[in-house]
Formats: sequence, C-alpha cells, structure tokens
Amino acid sequence: MRSYDLAVIGSGPGGYVAALYAARHKLKACIIEQGLLGGTCLNKGCIPTKSLLNSVSIIPKLKNISNFGIALNGYSIDFKKMALRKDEVVSRLRKGIETLLKANRIEIINGTGILKSADTIAISGQENVTAKMIIIATGSRAAELPNIKIDNDVILSSDSMLDIKSPPGSLIIVGGGVIGCEFASIFNKLGTNVTIVEMAERIMPGQSREVSRRLEYNFKKSGINILTSSVIETAEIKDNITVKMSGGQSVSGEKVLISIGRKPNIEGIGLEDVGIRVRDGNISVNEKLMTDLPNVYAIGDCVSGPQLAHKASYDGILACDNIMGLSRIVDYSGIPNCIWTDPEIASVGLTEESAKAISNDVKIAKFPYLASGKAYIEGETDGFVKIVGTPAGDILGVEIFGKDACNLIGEAALAMARHIKICDWGRVVHGHPTLSEIFPEACHVFMGTPIHIMQGSV
Repeated sequence: MRSYDLAVIGSGPGGYVAALYAARHKLKACIIEQGLLGGTCLNKGCIPTKSLLNSVSIIPKLKNISNFGIALNGYSIDFKKMALRKDEVVSRLRKGIETLLKANRIEIINGTGILKSADTIAISGQENVTAKMIIIATGSRAAELPNIKIDNDVILSSDSMLDIKSPPGSLIIVGGGVIGCEFASIFNKLGTNVTIVEMAERIMPGQSREVSRRLEYNFKKSGINILTSSVIETAEIKDNITVKMSGGQSVSGEKVLISIGRKPNIEGIGLEDVGIRVRDGNISVNEKLMTDLPNVYAIGDCVSGPQLAHKASYDGILACDNIMGLSRIVDYSGIPNCIWTDPEIASVGLTEESAKAISNDVKIAKFPYLASGKAYIEGETDGFVKIVGTPAGDILGVEIFGKDACNLIGEAALAMARHIKICDWGRVVHGHPTLSEIFPEACHVFMGTPIHIMQGSV
C-alpha cells in the first residue's frame, strides 16, 4: 500500500497548488484525479473561455481600426482556428502542470478517490493509498434546472458550450451571472443573436447596481436582448428550441445555454462513511478549512465561499500551512472578483450597496476612464473606478468597470490587504500614461482634492 504525508483528491487550481506547495515544504505528496489535470478551471472554465474572449476582443478593434489611422480591406472570422488555439492553450498549460508535479516528485494517480477512513483512500482499479493528511479538492460542476434536461446538443452546459463546432445563429442564455454574461460577450461578437434570461431583477446581481445597469446598457447597445425577472418553465424542441417563462412570455433560438451556477462535487467520495458532515450542499469545514476529521481538510468549490479559481488556490495554501502547524484563519473579504465582459468588471471588498447596508457612515469616490489619458489614447474611455470607504479613509471596497479591470484590481486587493489608508494610496506615484493612474485620481476625489476632473463632476 502506498503511503504519503499528503494525499490530495482533485487536481484543479486548489488541489494541484496545494500539492506543489506541500512538496516545496518537503512533504511527500500525491494527487488523485479521475479526469484531466487542472480541473474545471483549466479544461472547461477560466482558461478556455478567456482564450475565446481574448480572440473576440480583437473584433471591435478591427471594426474601428480606421480611427487609429490604419486601413483594412475587410476581415474574416475563422471560428475553427479560434477554437483550435483555445485547445492548444489548454493543452500547453496542462502539460506545464504535469511537468511541475513530476519535477516535484508528486505522484499523479489516475482514478476516483473514495475516503475509507481518516487516513485511507480507495482508488478505482488500484490499491488503496494511505496518508497522514488528506485534502479534498473535488471542485464543482455546472448546475442544472430540474425542469430542463441538458442534452449537450441543443441544450448546453458551460462545458459543452466550449465544444461547439461553429457559432449558432441564435443563442438563449439562461442565467445572467458571470458565466452567462461572458458567453454572451463571446457569441455576440461572433455575430450570434443572443438573448439572456435572468430570474433576478437585473443581470450580474453580485455586482453593484451601477455596474449592472452600465453592463446592461452596453449589452443592449451591442444587440443582446435581456429579459430580467423571468423564470423558465419549459423548453420545447421543434425546428428550433422555444423557452417558455412564467407570465406567458417565450423566446426561441437555435441553442440554449444553461448557466445558473455550479454545484459542488461531493457525492460518492465517502464523506458519510467517515463522518464528515455536509452543510448547505458544501463540505462542512471550520475557519482553518478542517473537516470533522482533524487530518482531513477541504478546499475550493466544494466548501462555502466564492467559487473562484484563485480562491481555491488561496484555500490550498492556507490548508497546507495549517497542516504544517501554522494557525491561519480563512478570510475571503479580500478575494477579488474578475469578469471578462466588454468592458471588464472587477471588484474587491464591499460594493456600495453592501457597505451602506451595514453602515450609513460610508463615503464614495469615482473617477471616470474618460479623464484618463491612457484610456483616451487606446480609445477605451467607457468606464470608471469607484472607491468605497469610511470617512476616516479606510478602504471598504473597490469596483472597476472598464478596460483591463481584471488586471488592475490586483493593486486594489493589495491596498486592502495591507490596510493602506486612501490618503496614502493617493500619494503612491504611478507611471504616466497608464490606466493604473485611475487609483490615485480616485483617491484624490475621495479626499476632496480632485486633479483631472472638476469638483462634483462624477
């Protein structure tokens, strides 16, 4: 029977990062994976969707290229080549993970891991594995509607959406959250007639109302149809597929994408047999990510908290630190949200609404991209940065709507994590001309000393 210091069940961005981190600290580790290395994020999530988003982001630039003094005699879209590039990116990164694991002497065990005891894992078709410590990192899968069955042909999940051979003429997206809106951005630019059906009163309900309204305006301007406060009742397939909603409204299309969130993969891994509880559909863990068994931890999408790849990696390192004797407590308040729509959306901490729901003592400052020299140079003036803070100058949250928001949010996350005062953040010198200058500009607005906008203009 093979024995390890640490056995990790699952190789997504939580599992493989945990294994690598443990190996760097001289622990003998293995990864048990029933599918492809990299999990959903690499194979059917973050990486392939962002590859497609990167490809289609070039299209609006081509349409407006004459504004920059360049003449083109038309262009064409080769979706097969776009999809091939996506697959090549995924394959290259997967091989990179495999190389890292092998270089760190982490054994990769192919099979389904099932907990048999506090230190024993059964693996389909192979001998059992024992480990002093275990991390469960089994991830999540696309959630389904009880009344509409995904057939991966006409009614698609976010997984099978990435496998289509050509853009559909029309697409109905059920769910106006992050996944749905990113796919809407992709296929709208590819010429698909896109309709978003969202049961909430607005799309992107996890972001501020202002950002939600701005995105909805941009989507509608680009031709995306949006139906909010709409609950799906049935889907009928004839020549096309017709989705019927409560209230008698209906919409027809060539394909339907169900993107209503994700469900943890926690069934069939032996949790009940070893006495690990499940709460609200997630593996129950304490503030150190320890389950009911002191040597078994759980991380990523199978525990509560935001279902994000970078949150899973954070969990994996934190769990390993606690396994190695540190006493780290989970804190998700500084986990950034990144949404690759057009424009991009990113946030960290509290939104304006969530901050005001907690306290009336909240101060807001905004700076528009329109007043940024770099944004103007790039022709990307649609957007703003918003700082949510206390009157004393403590950062409660930052939200960005605009070009490169997902890259820029890292600076805001660092400022929050290090408890930097807004007045001190405003004194940090940023290169010029860069988009990152929006931060000190917004800080000056917060402090009542705006530089490149008029007082009270935002």
